[in-house]
Amino acid sequence: MNLARIRFHKRSIIVTWLVSYLSVLLIPIMISGILYAAAWHVVESEVNRANTSALKQMEQAIDNSLRGIERISLEIALNKLVTGFINTSKPLTDNDYYELISIASDLRLYQTANDFIEQIYIYYRNSDTVISTRDRTNSRMLYEKTREQDTMSYEEWAKFFEKPYMQEYTPITFREDGQSMKAVMYAKSVILANPDQPGAVILFVIKDSKLLANIPSTSDRTSIAVLDKENRLVASTGLESRPALLDYGKLTGKNGMFMSADAGQRAAVSYITSESTGWKYISTIPAELFDDKMAYMKKLIYASIILSLLMGGVVTYLFLRKNYVPINLLIQSFAKKSGLSFQEGLNEYGYLQAALNNTFAEKEQVDRRLHQHRDAIRSHFLQGLLKGRLEQNVPIHESLAAHDIRVASPYYAVLLFHIEHFGKFEMDQYAAPEKVRMLHFLIMNVAEEVIGDTNQAFITEIDNMQACIVNFGTDPDSDELKRIAEQVKSFLLDHFHVHLTVAISEIHQELYGLPPAYQQTLAALEYRLVMGSGEIIRYEDLPSSETVRPSRSYYYPLTVEHQLINLVKAGDFEKSSAIINEIIEINSSDASISVPLAKCLMFDLTSTLLKTMDEIGASSNRRTFIVQTHQVDRLMASSTIKEMKGQIREVLAEVCQFIQDDRQQDHNALSQQVIDYVKSHYADVNLNISMVGEKFELTPSYLSKQFKAQTGEALLDFISRTRLAEAKRLLSLQQLSVSDIAKQVGYADINTFNRIFKKFEGITPGKYKDIQ
Repeated sequence: MNLARIRFHKRSIIVTWLVSYLSVLLIPIMISGILYAAAWHVVESEVNRANTSALKQMEQAIDNSLRGIERISLEIALNKLVTGFINTSKPLTDNDYYELISIASDLRLYQTANDFIEQIYIYYRNSDTVISTRDRTNSRMLYEKTREQDTMSYEEWAKFFEKPYMQEYTPITFREDGQSMKAVMYAKSVILANPDQPGAVILFVIKDSKLLANIPSTSDRTSIAVLDKENRLVASTGLESRPALLDYGKLTGKNGMFMSADAGQRAAVSYITSESTGWKYISTIPAELFDDKMAYMKKLIYASIILSLLMGGVVTYLFLRKNYVPINLLIQSFAKKSGLSFQEGLNEYGYLQAALNNTFAEKEQVDRRLHQHRDAIRSHFLQGLLKGRLEQNVPIHESLAAHDIRVASPYYAVLLFHIEHFGKFEMDQYAAPEKVRMLHFLIMNVAEEVIGDTNQAFITEIDNMQACIVNFGTDPDSDELKRIAEQVKSFLLDHFHVHLTVAISEIHQELYGLPPAYQQTLAALEYRLVMGSGEIIRYEDLPSSETVRPSRSYYYPLTVEHQLINLVKAGDFEKSSAIINEIIEINSSDASISVPLAKCLMFDLTSTLLKTMDEIGASSNRRTFIVQTHQVDRLMASSTIKEMKGQIREVLAEVCQFIQDDRQQDHNALSQQVIDYVKSHYADVNLNISMVGEKFELTPSYLSKQFKAQTGEALLDFISRTRLAEAKRLLSLQQLSVSDIAKQVGYADINTFNRIFKKFEGITPGKYKDIQ
């Protein structure tokens, strides 16, 4: 087959392949470019490394010498002759001149200690004296020798020495013996005890030629420069003028390298920063040096690119022919058998895809329909396994394979989840069936996650509950089932406030043991009547005929029932509630009561309470109370003993409170009658507790106890206070004697009247009458 038979249109795969092969050809070209860039980076790094190393050597040499100068300046500042001359003022005496000679001698010694030092000056501002190693002069002559620029005035120069304290370097032009040279001056103040007095400044002059003498040998085209923190050019070599790239602010960081173009000339700039002085040491190399080193590499790169294009073009042509032949044969075969013709302008892969889609379309539709009903079919199959409804004509292993169920071991158990409370879903706007479906879906996912990879879970909805078949992957363990149930229950409770009751069967072998396992979970779930809702109930923990105690299988004797009835009638909530708790505790202790007996206990307790309430409701008011509160419906709606216990306590509390309130009303009526009787008979000398008791047909002790319980005051004290209130009114009128008043309020003996009056009022009746 030749390329003439290949259709080169834009949708053909031949165009796609051609683009792909050409893209592959770009890889060596890109690699060549990367290699060139890497080589350039290596050369650049090596040059930068060499320059940085040279700059560091120069930096270390200069910093060491400068630190030596700073140490000498400290020694000079501590010299007694130097500090002693600070306070000397004009005119100078012979002794002052002698001291200056001694100071100059010492300065010559200090100068010889460091080769960098060109000259040392000490400027005494108090006497305007400048002493050096050679001679004595004044500030005006020092200005002529050490100006930074020729245009600097004397006043500008003098401001430099007006600082209260200085210790800094500055570039200057040093003039001596009729010659000018670039230099660096280090100025240090001599500290005085009194800072208000004019002091002295020590000046060290360092020639830049001595600084640059520390520059290692480099290329003739390499330029070196030193900048201080004030962006001043301290020293340089190889520079006719200061280029724009020598800017302290642009040289950020402690060191670095960058390419710069100045006056049309490209250059590589390397720099480092001195940690002691903060000076920037800069090396500048023309970019042509890089280009010379990379010329040979460029030739190799160009040769490899041309060779790649030539060889790649030949290989592309050969592979296009070889790869298109099988595609063309496959298209011709599909065109004959499927009836779909290959039209001009179609993509070969698109044609093959359309043919395949047309072939498998019907199969995909069938698979899609099966997949839509797979969950329902599988759920129905699992329900049949649990209820024992299996097809006898189909082997069990074929049924499992058809529903994509793969068992890991012959050991099975069943967990049954019953929803007691919807939790956060209770307030949703969905209907109850939708809430149940949502919670069943949630339980299914949580259970599958908890069971994990070791064991398998097959979950289905059955009888409005969620059943989980656990197939053990390892050795069966009943504690593992309880762990699963606890985790599922706690997760739904913590995150959604959903309350579940979980029933757990025993472990069975083979699939034929699933129906008995399911029946066990139903029996365990029914036992929540005893244990209460929201519990985890294992079938193996249920009481059997051997565990039930025959001597006390049901406890609710008639004597206890009569005692409960009497306590309810008496309105004693605490004792009647304690008896009910005791009855339930004795019957449900150790979970030994059976479900039928538990139902009998619930009916008996409800019946006892209803009979008692009926007896209490003898009057019309009480019967109306019983009918209005619907206690019967509340008691009969209980589904567990625990729930019934709570409902009985609520009903008991209402009934006992009603009885107490009713009795309180009767008692309040009695005390009011006694009060009215005492107020109308207080003048009777025979009035006492016995007389009142006979009136109301009550014993004196019972009457006194009930009166104090209802009013908080003893009956005898109430009688005395009633009489004394009338006595005080009569005493304030000042019309009767004390003895007459005593007889008028019911006291036959004046002494008794005086004693009782003083007991309650604190004074005698006579004194009370006098102060009125």
